[in-house]
Amino acid sequence: MRTVDIARRTVAGTVAVALGVAAGATAPDRPAFAGGFAPVRVAEASDSDGSVTKIVTAACPGASSVFAAGARIVNGNGGVVLTAMEPDAELTSVTVTATARTGHVGAWSVVAYATCDLSTSPPVRATATVASASTVEVSCPGSTRLFGTGFRTEGPVDQTYVDEVAFGPGLRTVRVHAGGTAEPASLTAVGVCKEPTQPTGPPGVRVEAASGHDGTWPKTVVTPDAGPNAHVYGVGARVTGEGNFFLSALVPSANLRQAGAEAVRASQLPGAAAARDDAEGDGEGSLTVSALESSVFH
Repeated sequence: MRTVDIARRTVAGTVAVALGVAAGATAPDRPAFAGGFAPVRVAEASDSDGSVTKIVTAACPGASSVFAAGARIVNGNGGVVLTAMEPDAELTSVTVTATARTGHVGAWSVVAYATCDLSTSPPVRATATVASASTVEVSCPGSTRLFGTGFRTEGPVDQTYVDEVAFGPGLRTVRVHAGGTAEPASLTAVGVCKEPTQPTGPPGVRVEAASGHDGTWPKTVVTPDAGPNAHVYGVGARVTGEGNFFLSALVPSANLRQAGAEAVRASQLPGAAAARDDAEGDGEGSLTVSALESSVFH
């Protein structure tokens, strides 16, 4: 695993690339490789308005399958919570759902991202669900290995929200954690997995980048460029600290060379449960983003 702190090196242009919201299929800026073609990212955005709940789906083109998922809230400002970033059972699309917290006012939107590819070894979906618990983990079946992540949570968005979507040891598991002042009614972890095939370059690796630990919110972190021989598939992230923080974006860049994440502090809205503010260091935290990079594997 490579880890790098790029909080001070990230420039606005890089952040914009990683967290772009353009809709449609975008091909990486490099040609097909021997053994296969590069994957593509499909992005679909909802309307921007004051609706309480929004659902948007990004579908893979042609015969390609979903290998990884991403999601982003735009203009949520800590008042809108991601409640699902979920590849469908057939792995043809990714659906993202978000809900505004009580008292949130203003237009906002949500974006779904699907990383699509073709392989002689098609991907499979693995899921695990727990009730009234804050942590769930799912493992890839048999000899398959992880390529993408997903989650779904059900419960009061004023009190519970996802603050971690993480790759497990050996890139075989997905761990999802919900923070807040209450446990969700249910919490689901999703893994997109496939049988190992002979890649045309180095095998899959996890690459991470982290923000500083302080009281500045929102936080945005982007991984370094993957280089010419690898693509970003899965995106994971975790936010830590003393306070009510949650993930508002997990995004593969348009050219699939980087992964970006954003975390926000829950805004104190009229009618929402009050956040604790009696702990030492409350309001300080950090964000780590993880990219699952792999070479062409067809």
